[in-house]
Amino acid sequence: MNTAILDPGAYLVIAEVIHGPRATPVVGEGLFCSIECAADGVRELTASLAEREEGAAFLLPHRGRVVGCVVTRGGQMWAVQIHGSHELRTDG
Repeated sequence: MNTAILDPGAYLVIAEVIHGPRATPVVGEGLFCSIECAADGVRELTASLAEREEGAAFLLPHRGRVVGCVVTRGGQMWAVQIHGSHELRTDG
C-alpha cells in the first residue's frame, strides 16, 4: 500500500456513494490545515450535494470528526468525510 505524501497537517473533504447507484467521488474545495477547518468543508459539500441531488442532508460526529450524509431521491446515500493526507491511498 502506498500513501499520498502531502503535508501531514493537510486534510481533504471527499464525498463518496456508500449505498445505491455508483457515482464518481466528489472532492471538496482545496486542502484544509486542521480538522476544525475541514469540518466547514464537510458542511459546505454536504449542503451542496443535497441541493444538487435534491436530497436530505444531516451531519453526525464520528471519531472526533464531523461526517455528512446525503440521501437522494435517486436512492443514493453519500458519506462526506474528512481524510488526512496520510490516510490517502494511491495505486502503483
